[in-house]
Amino acid sequence: MRIKGFTLIELILVVVILAILASVVIPRAGWGTMSKVQAETAGREFCNYLKLARSLAITHASSNSEGYKVVLSPSQPYTYSLSNVATSEVIKGPIALPQGVSRSGDRTYQFTPLGNLSVTQTRETTFSKDGETSVVSVTPIGKITVQ
Repeated sequence: MRIKGFTLIELILVVVILAILASVVIPRAGWGTMSKVQAETAGREFCNYLKLARSLAITHASSNSEGYKVVLSPSQPYTYSLSNVATSEVIKGPIALPQGVSRSGDRTYQFTPLGNLSVTQTRETTFSKDGETSVVSVTPIGKITVQ
């Protein structure tokens, strides 16, 4: 009686054919969208830190009359930190932006105990990589958005 199965040569041939197909398909898989995802992720993570700073400023209003702020570093490697304005204590950070993501625009966002910005104009920071961008903006009353 003969056992049915595949020979070693047949298995190797199938693996070689799959490798050739993969080498053609993978470069066309749309890896360019990775830049967009990284720029969006950097913007959303920064937005979350701004929301945390605003929340801490409101929560600790009775004990901290100066509020909390998020500051972006002025040069590479780009990082940002969340700190207590009254004590200069760093609460979180520094957090590094993903490799290759740059930023431009405003660097300091300070929230008062009422949850609004310490300045009277809208502040914006743009995160970009390979032409893809994400813009974080904060209005004077403390509304935080990512576009």
